[in-house]
Amino acid sequence: MRIGYPCISLTLKNQYPSTFRLKSYSESRFNETVKNNLDHLLSVLNFNKRNKVYFFRISSDIIPFASHPVCDIDWSNTFEEKLEEIGDSL
Repeated sequence: MRIGYPCISLTLKNQYPSTFRLKSYSESRFNETVKNNLDHLLSVLNFNKRNKVYFFRISSDIIPFASHPVCDIDWSNTFEEKLEEIGDSL
């Protein structure tokens, strides 16, 4: 049987997505948060792979406000290389 867990690894320290309130939204805050979240996601996925955990639900907080009208950043292009690195690590 293959088992997994949703969103947050309790084994790894500080390996959960960060977010912030809409009130404090800025392009720099968004970019910094997403970069850190993607770095953390990659380390969680690598941990899962090493430990043969084959199911993991990625939190929607990885890219905060991605679908909100306030976000006018083309985040899929901005983080294309990191997203490809994450995909290639699987």
